[in-house]
Amino acid sequence: MRIAEHVYLVASGIQGCALSEDLDCNCYLFDSGAGLVLFDTGAGRDVDRIHAVIEGDGLSFDDITHVFLTHAHADHSGGAAAIGAAGKAHIVCGARTADVFAMGEAGISLDAARNAGVYPADYRYTAPVPDGIIDPGSPFEIGRLRVTALPTPGHSADHMSYLVRLADTGFLVSGDALFHSGRIIYQATHDFDVAQSCESMKTIAAQAFSSLLPGHGMFTVSAGKRHVYAALARIEAMSPPAPLQLVNL
Repeated sequence: MRIAEHVYLVASGIQGCALSEDLDCNCYLFDSGAGLVLFDTGAGRDVDRIHAVIEGDGLSFDDITHVFLTHAHADHSGGAAAIGAAGKAHIVCGARTADVFAMGEAGISLDAARNAGVYPADYRYTAPVPDGIIDPGSPFEIGRLRVTALPTPGHSADHMSYLVRLADTGFLVSGDALFHSGRIIYQATHDFDVAQSCESMKTIAAQAFSSLLPGHGMFTVSAGKRHVYAALARIEAMSPPAPLQLVNL
């Protein structure tokens, strides 16, 4: 689904617009002019459906050259191994995310999520093996894109967001660090930290972007900074960002 020139939403689960498999996060695809660049991969339960969405947008799945992962949680990285194996895509993430992959399911609290009913009992996760590690703050040039990784821990200790510059437009791929209306997900996982989330809002607010592309729910094509400002207003009032309430559907 095209959302801006050279930018597409190619996966979104039941907590988004139900474009792909229910467990998938929002996954965004950029046409760099030198290959396709994918941000996050969904849970991996139906990669063929993501393939079909990409082809339906007039693009080729085989042209994906890079996959950037915001963090290791299964709904964001579960499809990475399959997508990497299916073509020539290089899997790229932060060093802390690579460390989490090496820990297996314990690193992403998957057992706890299964027990809570977030994932079905039969869900199986395959951790990817990254092809490259991206250094925060160092721009990564791919065709017409400039990708800069931003450390935004809080939702998880390894979380990174990505600032993507495309011509004169800045896109903030925020993963699960920031959602529409300045909200965050509160969860009883071993590495969730609301104080770190608050600090990450300041990191995000310092960036120049107009489009906010979060990991679940609604995205924006303009005025994206209003949403981080909404979070900052609560922080400045000595309150944490408002919670994103995900309903069981």
